[in-house]
Amino acid sequence: SSGINAEYGQLHPNIEEAAKLHAAYPERYPDPNHKPEMAIALTVFEGLCGFRPVPEIMDNIRAHDELHGSLSPGVLAVVRGDRAVSDETTYIKELFTDLIVMKNSAGLINNKLAQMTQHAESDKLFLRIQAQHPGDAGLVCIYLLNHVVLQPGECMFLGANKPHAYFSGDCVECMACSDNVIRAGLTGKFIDVDSLIRLVECSSDTAEAQKLAPTPVNGGVVMQYLPSVKDFAVDMICVKDSYLLQGKVSPQIMLCTEGSGVVKTTHSAEEMRPGEVVFVIPGVSVTITGNVTLFSAYAQH
Repeated sequence: SSGINAEYGQLHPNIEEAAKLHAAYPERYPDPNHKPEMAIALTVFEGLCGFRPVPEIMDNIRAHDELHGSLSPGVLAVVRGDRAVSDETTYIKELFTDLIVMKNSAGLINNKLAQMTQHAESDKLFLRIQAQHPGDAGLVCIYLLNHVVLQPGECMFLGANKPHAYFSGDCVECMACSDNVIRAGLTGKFIDVDSLIRLVECSSDTAEAQKLAPTPVNGGVVMQYLPSVKDFAVDMICVKDSYLLQGKVSPQIMLCTEGSGVVKTTHSAEEMRPGEVVFVIPGVSVTITGNVTLFSAYAQH
């Protein structure tokens, strides 16, 4: 996946909600499956993922009083410091609901920033993305969601109902077999704000907590990215000479991203260069030779 432009302020429903959405709106939600996904950076890769810690959100919203007129009284009281947050998840849901339905939020923020000579980091990010999606209501998510920057080899896992968007960079993306996407903005595609508000996961954590650390195998020749779902996992395999990869219960799809090499079985050999793919049937071990980086996707059992 190449994230040249910011795209999709979105989430993916869990399997129960996916079935309901598919039954009610099959033309918009084409299957009854969930769609967890994982992005592994090939270059420096930027995105939004999960809600920021509440103190960060408060700092951002307090700095933008042009948004305060659209906040409900209880939400605004917290922003002004007149009331404490009793339940962070509930408060984030209320604040998100107020802001995501505010049609002119992006214009108000842009007008304010145009009059300023110095900008906070979140404001700089807003200006970058609004150049691609001027006036989009989803831009306000920049102030609510973590700005996650992945270095090559780092990964973020996006579980059910986790709000996210991608901005820039290249990644290997793996996901469950589904096309169900609930979008809030940053797209020209169908937007379903009502479903997004109802389902969005409103727990908060740091940007670093959004990352999924891989497990090194055989001295780090293989880095295993094992998410909390059984639908898929990904191995990054960096071979400098020769390596025997044991067969798996699941089929494997192998993608070459760097270098060149050969993937051999007892019956065949396939040359691999960037962009080339091989399919490995269950139970078959392969010998990989050359100086090559491969990503292997498979189902967990």
